[in-house]
Amino acid sequence: MNRISPLLAAAVVAVALLTVPALAAGAIPKKSGSYEGTLYASAELALSKRVVIKVSSTGTRARTTFWCGTQRPANWISFAIKKDGSFKAFSNTGSLTVWSIVGRFVTPGKVVAVLHLNATCDGKGGRFVAKLVV
Repeated sequence: MNRISPLLAAAVVAVALLTVPALAAGAIPKKSGSYEGTLYASAELALSKRVVIKVSSTGTRARTTFWCGTQRPANWISFAIKKDGSFKAFSNTGSLTVWSIVGRFVTPGKVVAVLHLNATCDGKGGRFVAKLVV
């Protein structure tokens, strides 16, 4: 009969426990960091959008906005950052979601997100990558 020795089982559990915090640590944003990315025009009628995400000094909240082509930025929206680095934010007018962003800090220097432009700009959102600039 094959049996796993208690020592081997303890070693496997210890390695697993050491790996989990290391993976979670990669998702923590830089406190007071500013991340910038561009959602490039993917269609003839689409405009490029520059997106900025600014993290609070505590690293638990952030705010974001975007520029629609060369127009001035839309309003900022603020959001909480979960412990796994994920976030969701919605800009609503009444019950209508005008625009939103959903994403995750995949490393302290990189964010992967999706910008949804339901009722603003050219209505063409998409996936983008933002990198730490400050």
